[in-house]
Amino acid sequence: MPAAQRRKIFPHLDKEKPPTAAANSTKPDEEENYDNAKTSKKHPSATRNASKANGKKDSNTATTSNTIKKEAPTHHLLPLPLVLLVILCSGFHWISSFRDMMATGKPILDNLGIVLWEQSDADINLLQYTKSTAWYDDSRGWKSKQGGLSTILPVTTDANNMGGLFVRKLSGAAGMAFHTSKLWPVVFQSFPYYQAGKDGMIGPSWSGGHYDPLILLGMGGDLALGTFYLVKLEEIKSAGADRLGMVYVLTAVVEAIVFGLYVFGRRMSSGGRMVQSTSDAEAKTDDPLDDPKALPSRIVARTVLIVSSLMSIISIRDLMFPGTILSFIPRDDIYLEWTGAFLHSPPPDTVESDEHGLEAPLYAGDKFVSQLMGLYVFLCCIMKFASVIGWTKGSRSMGKGVQNVDRWGVVASRLIWKTMAMGDLSILMLLRMFTPAAQTASLDLRWHLMMVAYEMFILFLYAFW
Repeated sequence: MPAAQRRKIFPHLDKEKPPTAAANSTKPDEEENYDNAKTSKKHPSATRNASKANGKKDSNTATTSNTIKKEAPTHHLLPLPLVLLVILCSGFHWISSFRDMMATGKPILDNLGIVLWEQSDADINLLQYTKSTAWYDDSRGWKSKQGGLSTILPVTTDANNMGGLFVRKLSGAAGMAFHTSKLWPVVFQSFPYYQAGKDGMIGPSWSGGHYDPLILLGMGGDLALGTFYLVKLEEIKSAGADRLGMVYVLTAVVEAIVFGLYVFGRRMSSGGRMVQSTSDAEAKTDDPLDDPKALPSRIVARTVLIVSSLMSIISIRDLMFPGTILSFIPRDDIYLEWTGAFLHSPPPDTVESDEHGLEAPLYAGDKFVSQLMGLYVFLCCIMKFASVIGWTKGSRSMGKGVQNVDRWGVVASRLIWKTMAMGDLSILMLLRMFTPAAQTASLDLRWHLMMVAYEMFILFLYAFW
């Protein structure tokens, strides 16, 4: 009896076998027949292991890149205690400078002084000492000028003293520029982000060290400002505002100390330098504009060195040698007479010394404001000098395998250029408003206007575009 044949339910399965099965069947034979002495080919098992390792490496690389893009940007942001400290310390000085510019002579800190330093008349006493209350009048309510910009008159007389008002308002504008350079980048910070079509992140980073130069310059400026108030503390004390003077000193010194602790602490923890080093691959470039050893911008450097150098010379004279006539500056004697420098600091062995030498101590408050203006203008010039020649472009690296679209030095410089451009805008506005009054005193401010306007334009151009 013939054997029963089983009917095939899926007859197509026996027609051809999968190629993988045939390949797998030859693997043992290949491994058995492999002879290392007779061939230069790699062992099949080594080939398979290498392919597996490459697959793991590619998957890890993809995972790392995705992690970088999805990583929380907290390490790019400044520490919150540092932000709060800047708001308190620099904000206090910024309010005082804003008052000097926009409401000259108005005592706005006395209500705060009742709670903090337990002195209700310190601010008004200091304003009376500096004679700033001469331009403040609120007798007509909201119709009063109250020391604002409307107090600027087109004619200079001995009664209205437009030169003295110019010094006080310019001191406020320069002070606002200096303290805004710390407040704006710190308070209104935005973390770096990726943009379509850009090979890297856009924006400054705390962990990348972009804020180190700004904070170090702010630390130096705070120490200079605190030292100035400390030297003038006896005069402030004699005016009845000793506690307010100590507040100015403490806020500047404490902020400087905390700035130093945060910057050097960050650099020690990251093990990096302030100026990011460049690798050999980054240093080799055919484009001179992208050279990591070049300045952030040669055009900005030339502009700042020309304009701010003259501003720094005048500001150093007003700070360290008030009343000294600089013969190479046209009509400098008229400027000193218009701003009242011959009253509080008459040059020795001159007609002004014979006329105003005995009454010079009565104008010590005017000298205090003039020197404060010189200090603030000089600090702004120092920040601009450092931003153009203080460091090079450097690397694009921001740490953790992340790169920035712009180089390190360019990002750090733009933080300063933005605020200094706004400061130049404030100074330019005051120069334009005081030009008619200065012309009545035979002082031409049009050259000052053109130079400050040109520097402001260049800073705006390279900071925002």
